[in-house]
Amino acid sequence: MNRSYIFCNNINSNDLGLIIENTPEIPTTNFNYDEIEIDGGENLTIRSGFSDVEFKIDFTYFAEPEEYLMKKQRIDSWLLGNVNKYLIYSLDDFSAYKVKKVAIDNTTTTSRYVRHFTATFTCAGLKYLSSGLKPLILTSSGVELNNFGSYESKPFFKIYGSGNITVNINGNSFMVKNISNYVLVDSELKECYKDSTNMGKNMTGDYPILLVGENTISWSGTVTKIELTPRWRCF
Repeated sequence: MNRSYIFCNNINSNDLGLIIENTPEIPTTNFNYDEIEIDGGENLTIRSGFSDVEFKIDFTYFAEPEEYLMKKQRIDSWLLGNVNKYLIYSLDDFSAYKVKKVAIDNTTTTSRYVRHFTATFTCAGLKYLSSGLKPLILTSSGVELNNFGSYESKPFFKIYGSGNITVNINGNSFMVKNISNYVLVDSELKECYKDSTNMGKNMTGDYPILLVGENTISWSGTVTKIELTPRWRCF
């Protein structure tokens, strides 16, 4: 039987000799709420985002005394690295968690070479569908994409082309002027840029979102192709 694992920072925990001791609790998405007082009436409660969630994983590994510190340093460097912001757990591999911070508790030793520790991942409240983290290549205007998640997504665009390009999604459009070769538009970070150059002053319109269900994407201008990472999200 294959051991369960996590995939984070481009490394499988099994490749580091880590054993997940227990099936971790899968965190649940919860809304944050604001309450607005209404004079003479019932208070109004509105949603105001999502609470962060914690994903705690108990690990065991084997290390002889002479190799322990070196192996621990390698594990800590992996967990605290910033190569990839997403965590995938093998028994729930259709979902990914966006990691905000990681805490590693002290390692304990229960025999000469058996080591134990817990890693706590603080993640964004909404999960991501793993399939939505891979770029889609769009080469013709008017394509329809179906958001199978349960919440609107904030996509990432890499638009190849030149001049002034307008992208329309479900009737809402944004335009980027004076494009040379390509431009990047990130709806999560609300940034428009190319390499280290801020292209925000060249962009008009709102950063795009992809609604749950069907989305129609079209464009005008000289576009070679669009690489779209949809970032489908779910509860």
